[in-house]
Amino acid sequence: MGRRHEGDPLDYVRDLTEALLEGKLIEEEVLFRDAVGEIYSTLRKEVLSKTSKRDYERLLRAYELAVILRYLVQDDVKTSREVLEELLKTL
Repeated sequence: MGRRHEGDPLDYVRDLTEALLEGKLIEEEVLFRDAVGEIYSTLRKEVLSKTSKRDYERLLRAYELAVILRYLVQDDVKTSREVLEELLKTL
């Protein structure tokens, strides 16, 4: 999977989220869960490192969605597409 900007963690999360929405990783449950974990970890790190109020609020909302997504995946609830779509819009 190619990335837009190698050093930008938010582009990485966008690309990973788009790949999940396009079904590129959903067929393999292990890859899907790993991708969700990556999204969660990356956004958590970004939220903790941001100081700008505007960036912080936007990233906090994205992180909240990642927490929900992670919960849904861990508990095998299959309503994660809506969460992924809202996460992509937030970023």
